[in-house]
Amino acid sequence: MTTRFPRRGITLHPHRGITLHPHRGITLMEVLIAIGILAVGLTSVVSLVPAGQSQAARALILDRGASMVANGLQDAVTYGLTRPDSVMFDANGSGPVWVFDPVVQRDAGATVLTSAIFPNAAGAFLKPAGIYSQPSNPAGNPSWQVLQLLGQGRDDILVSPGTGSDDPPVNRFDPTNGIRLFNGRMSCLFSVARADNVLTTSPGAGDVAKLTVVAFHNRNLADPGAGWLPVTFDGTTLTLQGAVPDKRTLKEIIRPGVVIYDPNKTLATNQYLRWSQVLMASVDSADGSVYVTFASPPPTAGGALPLQLLLDSVGMAEQMVVLEGSGPYSK
Repeated sequence: MTTRFPRRGITLHPHRGITLHPHRGITLMEVLIAIGILAVGLTSVVSLVPAGQSQAARALILDRGASMVANGLQDAVTYGLTRPDSVMFDANGSGPVWVFDPVVQRDAGATVLTSAIFPNAAGAFLKPAGIYSQPSNPAGNPSWQVLQLLGQGRDDILVSPGTGSDDPPVNRFDPTNGIRLFNGRMSCLFSVARADNVLTTSPGAGDVAKLTVVAFHNRNLADPGAGWLPVTFDGTTLTLQGAVPDKRTLKEIIRPGVVIYDPNKTLATNQYLRWSQVLMASVDSADGSVYVTFASPPPTAGGALPLQLLLDSVGMAEQMVVLEGSGPYSK
């Protein structure tokens, strides 16, 4: 009689003795299939890492942009941008819409006028008076340096390694003026616009105006003529006028968060609604247009003047303010 022990892989024969039956192993094909499945899974996981890093960096930029514009609304009032007696203008004079842009207005001669970048807007400065006066400035030179300091974020400070291995990093300072050094990757510009559809004159003390702050990330702070792209809007899509800048993509340029300046909104069309922020954007690869929706009132569709897309803009905040009268800083 033959006795089998299937679980142990043993067969007992009365004449031949014990016969061992080794368990069936894993074939080479099964190993290859398992490796293939593992490779596909790991490839999918690895491909998500750059996307996750990109989204994390984007979230950080948007968070800093939101903080920048929120602080900018308060700083504009503190520094006197809403006090007409503290403001002076470039060669084109004043008007119902002011733009304080430290990049464009870099000197008294205003080599690049604000109106060239922002049509139908006045280029505004802070007067070199009171706390803004600087002995090194020529007479009448607006203190654009102060405006640049006001419009540049300082949350990315520069540090030096500690002297010892366990010592904390040390803040770095400008040896000339003692100001703490920072990268200033976040920056902003300001706008004050008369909030009515009656007067086209320059706003004065007691008038209601809309204060706008636009934040940028890694904006070109050295070239006043850079950072502006003309676009057209037909009611649903934005289209660039001209070629896409070098080392840029259309999806990178026209994206959620970017801000559009509309020079076509004048007295009869709500002149204080010059700024619009893109909420959603979808690129049509067939004709290079971008379908967009706006978080704020949309710009004029088919206007006579091209819209200006603010390259590298990442955020915007607005609020209604009452312009202040004269004070110690406006003497």
